[in-house]
Amino acid sequence: MTTSSFKKSALNFLTLLPLSLALTAASVAVQAQTLQLNGTGIRYQASGPLYSAGLYLDKKLTTTAEVMASQGTKQLRIVMLRDASAVEMGDLLASGIVANASDDELSKLIPTLFSLGKILGEQKKLLAGDSFQFELQPSASSTITIQAKASGQSVKHEFAQSDLFGILLRIWLGNQPADQSLKTALLGKAS
Repeated sequence: MTTSSFKKSALNFLTLLPLSLALTAASVAVQAQTLQLNGTGIRYQASGPLYSAGLYLDKKLTTTAEVMASQGTKQLRIVMLRDASAVEMGDLLASGIVANASDDELSKLIPTLFSLGKILGEQKKLLAGDSFQFELQPSASSTITIQAKASGQSVKHEFAQSDLFGILLRIWLGNQPADQSLKTALLGKAS
């Protein structure tokens, strides 16, 4: 790596750091409940940092099995660290779902997954600073909220299938996670 490219990489990281730190609030309020930050990390791709992710739970949990079995409210929040097309993000989500869901789960959720893809597609592009979150409340449906920083727009969609959240969460915490070091970080463990 040349000195020039190293300086550019360091500058890019320092520019993105405030966006990543915005995710690390110790707690978030969901309805009348306060969730604690379980863990946070950054998803990297060949072109560098893509997004920062934070997992919020009603109590600290350190294994995938504990998180999946927990009956409490859960939230996974993603903050984009660089611009990405909706197609790119949709492809990443789809490959993560396919890698971690059974054929039976996939066949039951085809209409819901199609709707989720349409929601992302309507965004065209996610810009650095845009965020989206997946949320599940006990005995409730799964929701996804997309907040576009540039337009100030917030779009919230509710899905009747409460099991959708668990399937989506396995993208990051499943047996074949999108990024193993991010999985470790979301579970609150040192990487």
